[in-house]
Amino acid sequence: MPSIAPNGKSQYGRGLVEGSWKGMKKYLEQEMLCPELKGRISFHYEVYPHFGGMSACFVLSLDGKMVKTFGELYAMARLEEQGKWLPGQYLYSVPMQDRDEYSDYEFSQALRAYRNQPIQTSLQSNDPIVRMFAILDRRVGKRTLARLKYSINDQPEWLRCLYEARMTEAKL
Repeated sequence: MPSIAPNGKSQYGRGLVEGSWKGMKKYLEQEMLCPELKGRISFHYEVYPHFGGMSACFVLSLDGKMVKTFGELYAMARLEEQGKWLPGQYLYSVPMQDRDEYSDYEFSQALRAYRNQPIQTSLQSNDPIVRMFAILDRRVGKRTLARLKYSINDQPEWLRCLYEARMTEAKL
């Protein structure tokens, strides 16, 4: 499922949701990110040659440690290890709520959804990637974080790490 950027440019047939990776990275790490986590959160986009095609992934790091990788081939390999995916199936045949591995396409689509809806809608989204963007957002204040405090245990482990970092920085 290719994702084409609004400007019509495509990166190795996959595409970036919001134009260039440089612009998207700046948005994610500087413009939308809460001040407390600036310099601690980083996003990377990597493209790997794979059997004559291209494979891409987004990598999210906190304090220099990888928190989550979003890439189709990576997700399929991890789900196969967990017995949730069989070779020959599409990754998307396994519902998002039944897995915690996601593709670069799902990352891009979640970013598009997050950017095009109110922050409260993103915070309550069924998509954990959309919730990730929302919890890191500078528009989410201490009162909203205090209300979210009780839902941390309901989050996937990788997302819980980000919730906890955000709440620690907010001194909740």
